[in-house]
This record gives sequence, structure tokens and C-alpha cells, in this order.
Amino acid sequence: MHRKLLAAAVASAFAMPALAQVPPELQIYGRVNVTMERIETDNSNNPAVPNQSNYEFVDNSSRIGFRYNKGLTPGLKAIFQIESRVNLTDGGGTFTSRDSFAGLEGGFGTIRLGRTIGPVYYATYDYISMHNHDTGTSSDALLNGTIFGNQGFMNNTLWYTSPKIGNFTIDAAFSLLGEARVNQSMDQPRYIGLVGAYDTGPLHLAISYANTENDADLDPGAGSTPSSATAYTIGGAYDFKFMVLGALYEKAKRDILGGDVSSDYFRFAAMFPVGQHEFHLNYGWVDADGSTGAKQYTLGYNYNITKATKVYAFYTAVDNDNNGNFVIGGSTTTIGAATGAQYTSIAVGLRHNF
Repeated sequence: MHRKLLAAAVASAFAMPALAQVPPELQIYGRVNVTMERIETDNSNNPAVPNQSNYEFVDNSSRIGFRYNKGLTPGLKAIFQIESRVNLTDGGGTFTSRDSFAGLEGGFGTIRLGRTIGPVYYATYDYISMHNHDTGTSSDALLNGTIFGNQGFMNNTLWYTSPKIGNFTIDAAFSLLGEARVNQSMDQPRYIGLVGAYDTGPLHLAISYANTENDADLDPGAGSTPSSATAYTIGGAYDFKFMVLGALYEKAKRDILGGDVSSDYFRFAAMFPVGQHEFHLNYGWVDADGSTGAKQYTLGYNYNITKATKVYAFYTAVDNDNNGNFVIGGSTTTIGAATGAQYTSIAVGLRHNF
């Protein structure tokens, strides 16, 4: 008995100084999310992309992060966030690889400086991806890359969010992207994203504009030719209680060698909650100048053990037309693009948020 008391006292003595160093303004949060999947490629006409099936463990963008929020003066707060991608299936991960920034928050709104995927993505595309947080093999494969500067998470970004004006908010982001010039005679690569959002009760609506200039990925064959891409998106969701329905429409245009290409993209998502159960439908369709397109569809089921933990299953597919070359995301096996190919996955998984 005395040994147990002594051990407890020693443990407490070592733990208390460590705990005392963690400020109450600091929050540690994250997500662990892993699936076991059977991923298949069919109808490939590219010898480098064979028709085959693989069993994989897929990490669905697991992450860990640290948030800090501290009052400086009345009405002014200092904020920062450091968020890192972790990979539970192969041990990979990079510190500050996800949204990581420093900023200020007050009556003027919120200013963030650092690295982010940006407000255009969060207010529209991510908002309606309800079945698996737009991660893994069922993530959105059809959206136009200019909505986040063809980068995913963009470096060197200034992001401003206005205070709420009635039920409206405005977001603006500017990024220098961190890329070298394709040609020294061209302007520096950069990105602009603008969002207007309306939120009241069960309704969320957003309209956005994204523009990327002189990015190397926009027109890889054009050499010194200036390149540009834009996307206009309107989307939102409504919670009917028995169903959550979301949808978006994107009109995009980007430069290619010798001209440009325009595309129309639609996506619909629905969730049907029944007690601890969720049933999900998700469908997207894209067409570029009537010649290149694809469809993506997902059927999903989630069982919520608690609010933080769920087990789930889904079937997802990216089905290209004869000229489409969209590729399923998330796979640990390198899957290349092949025009006309179909990519499918059947998955079961476990997700926990903390």
C-alpha cells in the first residue's frame, strides 16, 4: 500500500510541472481515419496504368493540430494554428503541411497569414462533402484545381474573414504560391480567392471566385506564354432534419497551349440520418467543351458509435468518358491517368475526431 502511494506521489510530482506549462488557451485536436479498400482500375488504354485490383489500407487525411487563442486587449485576440498531416498506414507526415498560420481577430474580422487551402474550397466543395470529409478515394476528383491555386494547401497566403454582417460574411485570400516563374519575363505566380456566404439556421449558401495566374501547372507546354485560370462556384446545403441536401455548380476556364478550355461541373450530395445511422449519396459530373468529361458517384453508410467516433463503409467510382482522364484520390498505390478509365473502390473504415 505504501509503495502504491509513493508511486502515485512521484508520478504526480513529475506530471504537475508538465501540465502547468500547457496554457489553457491552447487546444490540441485532430482526426484519425483509416479504411481497408479494394481498389480496381478498368478500361485503361495506357500501358503504364494496367487494369488491376489491389487491396490497400488507406489513410484518409489523418491529422493533428494545435490552436491558440488569447486575448491581448479588449476586443483583440492573437490566434495561431499549426496543423500537420499524419499517415497511420505508412508512418508518413509533414509538420505544418496543412492549415498553419498566425493571425489577429477582432471587431474588424479575422486576418491569417501562412499556409491554407483557402476559403473557396471550405465554403463550397468541402461543405457538402458529408460522408468522409472530402478525403481518401471518395474525395472530390472533378473540381477545378484553380480553386486552391493548383496547390492544394497554398503557401504564402493572406486570408481575411469579415465580421458577420447580418447573416453574411465575406472572405478574401491572396497567395504568392511560392512557385518560381515559368519564364523570367512573366509576372510572379499568384492566386486570388473571394467568397460571399449566407448562413441562417439550417441554410448555408456561398458564391465564390478563384483566379490563378502564371502557375506552372496551368499550361505546361506554353513556355513563355502567360497563363490564367478562373472558376466561379455557387453552392450550399440545407438541413431538413430528415435529410441534409447539398449541391454546387462550378464554371471554370483555363489556358491551354494554343487556346483555352471551359468546363461545367455539378455535384449533389445527400445525407439521411436515422438515429445513429447515416446513409449517404454523392454524385458529380463534369464536362469540358463537350469533349472531355467524367462522372463520380459514391454510396456510403456511417454508424456513429459516439459523436466523435464512427465506423463506415462506401462504394465510390470515377468513370471517365472516352477523353476524360480524372483519377481517384487517396490510394497508396500510384495510379496514373488513363483516358476512358474507370476507377472504383469498396471500403470499410474507422474515423475518430478529438
